Amino acid sequence: MAQGNTEYIDKLLQSFRPAEVVFAKQKQKDFRNLYGTRFYTYTLEEWIFTTTYANEILLRHFETHSLKGFGIEGLDEAVIAAGATLHYLKDTEHPNLQHIANIQRIDQDDFLWMDRFTIRNLELLHSTVENGKSLLSVLDNTVSPMGARLLKRWIVFPLRDIGLIHERLDAVEFFIKQSDLNKSLHHHLKQVGDLERLVSKIPLKKINPREVMQLARALQQVGAIRELLDKNGNSYLERLSEQLNPCNIILESILHTISDNPPVLANKGGAIRDGVHEELDKLRKIANSGKEYLLQIQQKESEATGIPSLKIAFNNVFGYYLEVTNAHKNKVPAEWIRKQTLANAERYITPELKEYEEKITGAEEKILTLEVQLFEQLLSQLQEYIQPIQINAQVMGKLDCLLCFANNALQFKYRRPHVTDSEVLDIQEGRHPVIERGLPRENRTFPTICCLIKIRSR
Repeated sequence: MAQGNTEYIDKLLQSFRPAEVVFAKQKQKDFRNLYGTRFYTYTLEEWIFTTTYANEILLRHFETHSLKGFGIEGLDEAVIAAGATLHYLKDTEHPNLQHIANIQRIDQDDFLWMDRFTIRNLELLHSTVENGKSLLSVLDNTVSPMGARLLKRWIVFPLRDIGLIHERLDAVEFFIKQSDLNKSLHHHLKQVGDLERLVSKIPLKKINPREVMQLARALQQVGAIRELLDKNGNSYLERLSEQLNPCNIILESILHTISDNPPVLANKGGAIRDGVHEELDKLRKIANSGKEYLLQIQQKESEATGIPSLKIAFNNVFGYYLEVTNAHKNKVPAEWIRKQTLANAERYITPELKEYEEKITGAEEKILTLEVQLFEQLLSQLQEYIQPIQINAQVMGKLDCLLCFANNALQFKYRRPHVTDSEVLDIQEGRHPVIERGLPRENRTFPTICCLIKIRSR
């Protein structure tokens, strides 16, 4: 969350590019005059944009008595915006918002802010020419969706704090030197998938069995990555490692409950492993032993009636039936019930077949009901792990970006910049990555850049 003047708001809008902007109904004309019609908008009643209501809804959501712990004292307008956002989410059929577990303050002094014209003219995210390259497109060699999204934010929000800049540079240098660790981390990160997107589905219970299994595989990679980074000698990476939590209890529950290759929908059956629930196993045995039992009935009736061509089949009209060709219909016992006459055969049912059909149909229905119940129970357990999984996703994104920088440096022979508090910008044998990569492979010799600029203090 943040607050500021209209120019600052414009920078935030251009940098974050929100899918929708929410404001009070009375502000529609003001918003259109200031920011045009480039954004989708949604309006709410004016009473929602009050300090009293914002504090009330935020305190209730975060289950706390004060917002001081979030470091947002004095940001009254930002608090109102946060409260209105939470109201909007609840109002638009998002009742389960447990994954929103924190408020992060955006401090204007932490980043170098660029307006939309600067971002466009520097071609940071998009090229101004057709099929051209941008800085993002030439740098983005991330292997996870979290890394790709974070890299975009890092490009648009460059750091100003020299300590934080060196922290990142040190980590990149560390990964350049530790090639084996670099490769191992790269391998595990590629298997994580979109952990951030998966965890966002948990509170809404929109995550399906296949995605839950992918979540488990991602948590396995988290555990492996934490082991690789343990006591590595780089303080920043060690702090990131300490934040990782493989959530072993829920990981074991998922692996114990969900089958190796589950269906997309829980109500289709086959999502729950054998051995998880005794009653489910019994019902599956009844359902799965059906073919053998039907063959036994067919063989028994064939021997009893002397009809060698007797066969058992199933249709949706009257279920299981015995089919007898016209050549043998005189051998049919009196207790068989005729259900259908065909050109060359007749179809019958027996009390034994109907009894078995009811048993098998009932078992299949109970199986699906039980599987859905067991899956719902697992999703309820997952609710408790939303926050640590979110943190895992954030750390994965950071590691992915740092490894991306290290591998870019190795591949394209980039040098580490010497960043100081000096007001002098000194570039020797510099190369423009976007222009260089835009040249044909056979002719990528581009003149290096040398410049010395004295930056005047304002």
